[in-house]
This record gives sequence, structure tokens and C-alpha cells, in this order.
Amino acid sequence: MNVPYFSGETVILVHGLWMNGLELSVFGHRLRHEHGFDVRTFSYPTMSGVAADICRDLAEFAASVAGEGPVHFVGHSLGGVLVYRTLAECGTGRLGGKAVLLGSPINGSKAARGAARFPALRPLLGPHVLSELAEPPPRRWDGPNAVGAIAGTLRMGTGQFFAHFGEDNDGTVAVSETRIPGLADHLALPHSHFGMLYARDVAGHVAHFLCNGRFAAVGDTRGA
Repeated sequence: MNVPYFSGETVILVHGLWMNGLELSVFGHRLRHEHGFDVRTFSYPTMSGVAADICRDLAEFAASVAGEGPVHFVGHSLGGVLVYRTLAECGTGRLGGKAVLLGSPINGSKAARGAARFPALRPLLGPHVLSELAEPPPRRWDGPNAVGAIAGTLRMGTGQFFAHFGEDNDGTVAVSETRIPGLADHLALPHSHFGMLYARDVAGHVAHFLCNGRFAAVGDTRGA
């Protein structure tokens, strides 16, 4: 793949539930070395705190690393939902970047609702899953920044034990759960919920979107 002309622009990666950012290392390495981005990782407590406070912290972090170019965001799973909320509520749109949500149930999560029905499991989910995924408010994107979403279709994950998906899913999140009105583009790829973080084509599609505001045709990320 060619290193894009926007080499040096900043991308902030935001991890999902029960993670700390280390699982984004391969993905970040590809964005940095194959696509020329200045990659930063934002870590937050997934099992404690208030989502609104985490979003404010993410906005402050983005402002602190901003240079002359735009600041982009890529969030995986719960991290993508927090990216959406940060863009919607914290004025980060002024940083001029785009955002990609990876396997993020921005439209609500059947698996989260299913797991939350078991009292013994609720403490393991943490407050953010319950407030942001299980019973989220209706969401649509009306901001100036281009936001895209990538869904997985390889059914490999524990979420399928708590939800009866009647559609394509990545083992944890259904494809329809990654769609909301107002997205600039949406793409489904044959990866599992966590496998997408290690897939070269996913990194290529993300880079292409951050450049163009649209995903490349499936199988073609040469211009990313």
C-alpha cells in the first residue's frame, strides 16, 4: 500500500470493554508504518467512572495532541460509542478530523441486554455497558465530521451466547447494531469482533476513510 499524502496526521485509538489499549498495538503499528499516521492511544477505566467524564477526558487528550492538522478518532466496540459521544457532546468536531467505529454497537447491543438480565453478570459488565449499550438513547449523527462504521461478519465471540442474532454478526455485535442514521459510510467485512483489530484490510479501509470520508471498495485499499 502507498503511504498517503496526509502522512503525519494524528489518529487517536480508543479501546473497548475489559481492555487497556495494548490490544490495539498491531492495528496502531499498521496505521503508523503502512499509512503514515501519528498514532496515539487513549486509555480509560472500562469498569468504573462516568461516561460523560471519560468523554471529556478524551476531548482534552485530543486537544493536547493536536498539531496543525486534523485529529482523527478510531474506536473499537465500547470505545467507538464513547468516540461518538465525545464528538457529539464535547466540541471535538473543531479539530477537523474524521472517525471510524469498529464493531461498535452504536445502535444498542442485544448481547449486552441479554447478559444484563443475569444479576450475577451485571457487575462484570460495568456501568458503561449498561448505560451506553444495553439501553442507549436513540442516536443519529448530525455533526460536520465524517463518521464511518465497520462491522464484522465472522461469528466468533461470547456475545452470541446471550443474544439470538437473526442476521450477520461478529459473534458479539450484529451488523444492524453498528448502523445509525447520518453515517458517511458503512462496511461489513469477514472478521470477528476482536479479529478485526489484527486484520490488514481493516487498517487499510480505516486509512482510506480518514483520507476520503468513504471506504474503499472491498478488496481495494491500495490507495489508502
